[in-house]
Order: sequence, then C-alpha cells, then structure tokens
Amino acid sequence: MPVSRAFPDAVTTVDTAAQYELGTEWPMDAGEAEDLDSTVVGPQTWIYVENDVAAALAWVEGNVIAFKLGQADYKGIQAPINSAMLSLIGVAQHAVAAGSFGWILRRGVGEVLAGTGGITVNLPLTCSSTGGELGKAINGSATESCFARATEEVLATALATCYIRL
Repeated sequence: MPVSRAFPDAVTTVDTAAQYELGTEWPMDAGEAEDLDSTVVGPQTWIYVENDVAAALAWVEGNVIAFKLGQADYKGIQAPINSAMLSLIGVAQHAVAAGSFGWILRRGVGEVLAGTGGITVNLPLTCSSTGGELGKAINGSATESCFARATEEVLATALATCYIRL
C-alpha cells in the first residue's frame, strides 16, 4: 500500500494568486499518482508555474508549455512552433486561465495534445512546426529535440497518452 504524504493542495488546483514559489516541483510516487488518476502508471513530477497574462491564452489539457521568451522565471506560454526541448517546462493536464497559477506535468505518464499531423505510437514527440499550432505536439525523430514518447496513436487535435520527460 502506498504511503501518502501531506500536501496542502491538489495538483489540479488553479489559483489567481501564487500559493507556492514558481518552479516548485512536487514528486509523486506511483501510488499517489494513481490515486489522482487511475489511468496513470508510475511516478510523476509536477511543477508550479504561472500562465503569463500577457499571452492572454488559456491552457487546455495537453498543451505543451514553454518558458516565456526572454524570461528566467517560471512564467509559461503555450510552446511556440519548433520550440527546443530546453525551452519547455511541462505539459498542462488541466485548464489554467491566463494570469493564473497552477501545476503542470514535468515527468511521467500524461496527456499531450496532437497537432494537425496526429501522433504515432512509440515515436518521440517534438513541438509542432505548423503555424497556429501553439502548444501542440507532432511526431519527432531521434535527431530532434523531443520531450515525450507516445504510448498510443491519435488523430489530429486529439489527446495522446505519453511518457513525458522534461
């Protein structure tokens, strides 16, 4: 039986004011993660970030989140097309309104939003290279800057269960 640790909040909570230091990471063992979502296999690591209000874009489940351009803090934006892995923070697993604060998945099994080309099982994923595809993923290759591996195949704009590693 997993040991539960006391945590003052749920990783699905979204706040209008910061409740934790930006960049705080919350590791969950496999049992804890499964208690949150019964479809999860294995441990997860979450990170606390701000959805930059200037971007004026709400995040949806599966959006790939990058550091705000020119910033060294944990203000995030939907990942621009062709974003390098080093510019990525994590992947939203629930809605986070612009200007709000919340937890996004940095490592572990979670959902990733496919770009117009869809996602193929067992391939690495990279940020979309198509204009208008902010925060979406496409199939990558071993030579690209990839952040996840697909565990299922999905059509364009669908959610794919993936192993995320940032």
